[in-house]
Amino acid sequence: MVSGQKKWQKLGLTPALPVCYASDKVEKSYTPPPAEFFNMLKSAEKKSDFIVQYSLFPPDAKTAFEYAVSIWESIIESPVPIYIDAKWLNKQQNVLGSCAPSDYEMNIEGAPWKNVFYPIAAAEKILGHELTGPERPDMNAEFNKNINWYFGTDGQTPDSLYDFVTVVLHEIGHGLGFTGFFYVQNNLGSYGYWDIGDISTFDRLVAKNNGDLLVDSNLFANPSAELKTALTSQSLFARSPAASPEANTNFPRLYAPIEWDNGSSIYHLNDASYPSSNPNSLMTHAIGRGEAAHDPGPLTNGILADVGWKIMKFNFQEIRDREEVEPVNFEVEITSDYEIDSSALFVVYSVDSFTTSTDSVPLIASESGNFQTQVVPPTGTEFLNYYISAGDVKNRTFYQPTGVPEEFYTMNFGPDELPPVITHEPVPYYFTVDDSLKIEANVTDNLGVDTVYVEYSINGIQQTSFELKPDSLSGGFTGYFNFTPSQLTDGDEITYKVIAVDASAAGNIRRDPVRNNHVFKVEKVADPIGGYVNDFNNVSNDFILTDFGIYTETNFENGALHSPHPYPSPDQDDVDFNFSTILKHPIILTENPVMTFDEVVLVEPGSVGTGYGDFEFWDYVIVEGSNDEGETWLPLENGYDSRANSTWLENYNKVTEDMNSTTVGQPQWYINREINMTQNGNFAAGDTILIRFRLFSDPYAHGWGWAIDNLRIQYPVSSPAPVLSPGNITAYPNPFNHSFTVRIEPKKEIENLTIDIYNMFGQKVKTITRKNIFGTFSEEIIIGEEVSGMYLLSVKENGQQILTKKMIKN
Repeated sequence: MVSGQKKWQKLGLTPALPVCYASDKVEKSYTPPPAEFFNMLKSAEKKSDFIVQYSLFPPDAKTAFEYAVSIWESIIESPVPIYIDAKWLNKQQNVLGSCAPSDYEMNIEGAPWKNVFYPIAAAEKILGHELTGPERPDMNAEFNKNINWYFGTDGQTPDSLYDFVTVVLHEIGHGLGFTGFFYVQNNLGSYGYWDIGDISTFDRLVAKNNGDLLVDSNLFANPSAELKTALTSQSLFARSPAASPEANTNFPRLYAPIEWDNGSSIYHLNDASYPSSNPNSLMTHAIGRGEAAHDPGPLTNGILADVGWKIMKFNFQEIRDREEVEPVNFEVEITSDYEIDSSALFVVYSVDSFTTSTDSVPLIASESGNFQTQVVPPTGTEFLNYYISAGDVKNRTFYQPTGVPEEFYTMNFGPDELPPVITHEPVPYYFTVDDSLKIEANVTDNLGVDTVYVEYSINGIQQTSFELKPDSLSGGFTGYFNFTPSQLTDGDEITYKVIAVDASAAGNIRRDPVRNNHVFKVEKVADPIGGYVNDFNNVSNDFILTDFGIYTETNFENGALHSPHPYPSPDQDDVDFNFSTILKHPIILTENPVMTFDEVVLVEPGSVGTGYGDFEFWDYVIVEGSNDEGETWLPLENGYDSRANSTWLENYNKVTEDMNSTTVGQPQWYINREINMTQNGNFAAGDTILIRFRLFSDPYAHGWGWAIDNLRIQYPVSSPAPVLSPGNITAYPNPFNHSFTVRIEPKKEIENLTIDIYNMFGQKVKTITRKNIFGTFSEEIIIGEEVSGMYLLSVKENGQQILTKKMIKN
């Protein structure tokens, strides 16, 4: 799964990159790599895998970079690869390098702290699987090509050079999470990511010497002058238990100069406290000539542990309600990156929502390796509130649920009157290339689920109900409709509802939907054909129209195949929508198979320079094929967006509101598209394929959508189709004063082009002819001496009318 775009990316916000400065001083010293590094060399077992994408790096710099990476691989533990994008470029004269996480995640499963942003690499480590993958690196690093570097790995850095291994280690430290969102602006201190108040896991550690946390808004308003004073107090610390060997005392001192330095303040250790000869000097804000620190040091390792690289996770099933007051047994599996403190494991409980009463019982290790205990509620108890508290040998305490004390679990005692809760995504249609139709539902109940089943009818005739069984893989319930494709015909209507019964004495029942039924239709696959044509002027059963529709849209003269207008976009990070329609006639591909259609595409354009498959290639439309009955789909041509035509792009951006385009599609923007269905190698002549048109929508921005007309698939035409479409032609400005420009963007060569201008009386006042036009063509039309009023622009290709447009002369 690839992490989709975030709202901050749409808004163009990027936290400041931490930077490492070059000190003018000679600070000759060498701190060798940690023992873990040498142990790794002996065992050849890395704790993690860092994969670097280099840009313009010289070979000796790559060698030193890989050496630094191998040091981190001996320290940082992660089950998923950590990707680094490294650039070799010009930077400010005294800047050695910079690096930061490419993304952050909040409230992921297993994260110890709520409402805190984790650097993406740490988030993936916690989850145990990738969110971004190689196409979206976990950190972005830059290094100054103009520095006098020492690329050796022996730590014997000359007094005149800067040690490259040291700087790479330093910058990767930032990319792993030694950074955050504090800043000073307009003489006020503040913190935020794309919302004021957002904090990173590093920010939650920053405190004054008296222990006051800077992210405690009860102590420091955000933004405020008081917070700015604290940020520039020269006396800030990272309250990192994992970095403090003396039981939460002598916390690491941070770099907090009296003048705020964006990219340097806070997110470094204090230079005076940890000079070049100190084992913790790596993450100070500046590195001197001759200084070689090849060990992050215990303080940096401890801080990164508390950033999220060393945590505790709980595998615990919330206790269900009981109809009788009885002893409650607890069992929890605990995994920890540090050794668990067996004396600090408790179930903490209350019978009044922790308002006055609190008690606890210790969790004891069992033969299974899990931890168990029992709570005996007082007689007459109506409910029990509880949470799990566990500590490790670094004097850190973790909770389940993570939002303690505001958040805790509750189990109730007494007769149950609550029905189950059903979450179900209705079946959109049944495409009869499938052998069976699977149905899924997530059903939960405070007491337990007894039975889940489906009642359904075919064309109003009741069928035999069937049960949904628990699915251990998804945590939900799954089953299959009892019909087969041979029983059904195209257009048959299936109505159904999901019914769940709980395990209470009352047998409480929930139906989904509560009233009426879910409804879907049978979409029957037709026999394969050699060609297909449709002008969409009449409603057709040839397409699955769950998402798309065939109709005449407002402002259009004829019918077309339309996506939703406007198509929606999810307003949530890492969520996307897909809208599609499938041609139910499989196509037998011939030699040089061609598909053509006219289209208007008003979908969100990607970032400049991106193409299909790039991370910042946002929304797109695509035509796909499947030669395995819809099991998998491959592009017939790469996806594209409004940038595919300047008319579309200009009009998409013309009117926007809350990042969304409100421009409505017009028929004069139609462009003809031609696709060779075997050119990209996904399919070959002789294949029989299904064809799908799909619009992809990612979070936070959308437009009018997609219109498709005059579809021809391997269907011969009596005369050559014109190269130009109305959308290839723009005329501006309109109204005009002395002249206007006609711009034409043909995809192929045009043999003969004719531009005629008529006045309001139908008299031709100007004619321009051009031959053998290829590429973008512009022509200024001067109407200088003519009277003001309306004129008619006519554009013809090889004598065929392509566009007529009213032009107004002031």
